[in-house]
Amino acid sequence: MSSPLVSVIIPCYNASKYVEQAVRSVMEQTYQNLEIICCDDCSTDNTLSILNRLSKEDKRLTIIHNEKNLKLITTLNKLISHTHGEYIARMDSDDICLPDRITKQLEYLYANPDMSFCGCNAWHINEEDLIVGKSSLPLLFEDNKFYLQYSSTFYHPSMLLKAEILKNNLYDINFIHAEDYELWCRLIFERGLKGGNLPDRLLKYRLNSLGVSQQNVKLQLESSARIFQTKKILGEDDIIPHCNIFFGLQTECFRINKYLSLQRKLLKNKKASYSKIPYIKMLSYCKHNNLKLEFLKILLTLKGFYSFTCLLLKRF
Repeated sequence: MSSPLVSVIIPCYNASKYVEQAVRSVMEQTYQNLEIICCDDCSTDNTLSILNRLSKEDKRLTIIHNEKNLKLITTLNKLISHTHGEYIARMDSDDICLPDRITKQLEYLYANPDMSFCGCNAWHINEEDLIVGKSSLPLLFEDNKFYLQYSSTFYHPSMLLKAEILKNNLYDINFIHAEDYELWCRLIFERGLKGGNLPDRLLKYRLNSLGVSQQNVKLQLESSARIFQTKKILGEDDIIPHCNIFFGLQTECFRINKYLSLQRKLLKNKKASYSKIPYIKMLSYCKHNNLKLEFLKILLTLKGFYSFTCLLLKRF
């Protein structure tokens, strides 16, 4: 394997509690041919001063400062425009890369030349850095393509992409809080590109109660539903029932029960650990809408009971 330049982009906003730990985890990668570009989006804490101090330690680190708060999507696109690498890696300012993350992801893409991008599995950590869970993401491209119908199957801060692909497919400002989900759907369903996940847990993903996605769940679901309304992922007749069940769309639909039955059959032969999220979403929908019979039909399946148990134990 050659040693191409990899550009790591890190958007930062009021991240003083974790940003040094996050950036150092990139600086200390076993793969050394990196440029690390951080953009401070007008933080009101001392994020910028921490970044400036770190940049004096490592010449690979470049700091950009927005003159006004541009928010995440515009900041990401600005970071992409400043990259020079053959590959671009995403990273967030409150997560932690394991030391061999970039090395293993590059090895994966070199070993699988039909793949244009890849993510990895992750450990879940809390605000005190304690491991509180772990992921079990779909690995193969076909599995990721299937499960993208229900939720994003990639950790955004874990992604490594060929730079030319990301530069030609910037994040879409119209899908706030679901910009990464929209991008993966666009690349796979519209551009015909392939991506997968490594089985290795190469990222410590922070479950931060102050994180953007945690504070904007409703808007995130609305943006996710619009992905299905604007892209050819499903047949036209399936969009409304699918978005009602899996993305909280509040639209009257007379074929919900039939669609729930169809989804049960569709998921029946799929891997249980990957199917937890769609099963949990179906159970939640039935409970919220008082569909007791449909709730029981799902719960009394082996996968439905497994998913419900995982929900109770918070193992998802």
